[in-house]
Amino acid sequence: MPLADRLRQLRARADLSREMLARMAGISASGLAKIEYGITDPAWGTVLRLAQALGVSVEAFADAEPSKEKKGK
Repeated sequence: MPLADRLRQLRARADLSREMLARMAGISASGLAKIEYGITDPAWGTVLRLAQALGVSVEAFADAEPSKEKKGK
């Protein structure tokens, strides 16, 4: 499963808005949107902060694949 899809799934399961998760993870809402739409892949530190904010281990992203297509490039 692409990382973008996995992140959206975990965020929905946690019943968090994009803005709320972004605030909890210390990133911008627009940056989170770019990750969720597969426009950019997050740095490892961002994945760690997202996992912590979602209350999951980083292994929750273990089966996630990087974005195959970068939009706008």
